[in-house]
Amino acid sequence: MTDFPDIPPFLDRRAGAPVQNFAKPLVYSFTMLNTADNCLYKAFRMYVKKDLPFVETPEMAWGNKVHSAFEHRLGGKPLPHEMVHWEPLISTYADRKALPEMKLGVTRKGQPTGFFDKDVFLRGKIDATMAKPQAAFIADWKTGSSRYEHPFELEVQAVMLRAARPTIQKIGAHYVWLKENRIGQPYDVSDVASTWARINHKVEVIEDCMASGEWPKSKNPLCGYCPVKDCENWYEAKPK
Repeated sequence: MTDFPDIPPFLDRRAGAPVQNFAKPLVYSFTMLNTADNCLYKAFRMYVKKDLPFVETPEMAWGNKVHSAFEHRLGGKPLPHEMVHWEPLISTYADRKALPEMKLGVTRKGQPTGFFDKDVFLRGKIDATMAKPQAAFIADWKTGSSRYEHPFELEVQAVMLRAARPTIQKIGAHYVWLKENRIGQPYDVSDVASTWARINHKVEVIEDCMASGEWPKSKNPLCGYCPVKDCENWYEAKPK
């Protein structure tokens, strides 16, 4: 007889409690975790049910083009004509032999794995990585506006980098705001243990929703821009 009979099995986090197994385990990323923070129902439709048509906005297309051009520039090719004004910025990373677009994966136990391997639990790409045996620096290109900065995306990247290169102890990072042609503030993202705990807490919330089948909707300022257009919150928030 359990000491806590009213706790559903999927919420019971005590040692030895049954673990809910899903037929198709989710593969997590910063984008998915960030979406779930914004609205769990939105995350469900985008990453679990996957019933929303993909629509590439002009902003998305431009962002992909810039990332591809920067990857090639770090590989030794020149920037295209419409991006040459960023040469003084990107050259600082190229001169330091920054590695472009590292694809990294981590297992549920925090071990390194391939980006597409069957045991991948968390995965992502790092735009530019400058690494030595015990220290590294991460840069993340941003083509949008810098309304606010939050280091969690950089912290998630640091977790994956540390798993891939366990000798690294110190990791710094910053965003690069290309629209404003400036570098964002520097962050120390070395505390990967704390970040890993935060990631797993967010995962627990998502997997509790998977087990219960209940995905709460969160009304927020981004509802009018949400791709879930059959949600009542979208209709109330859509631009008039």
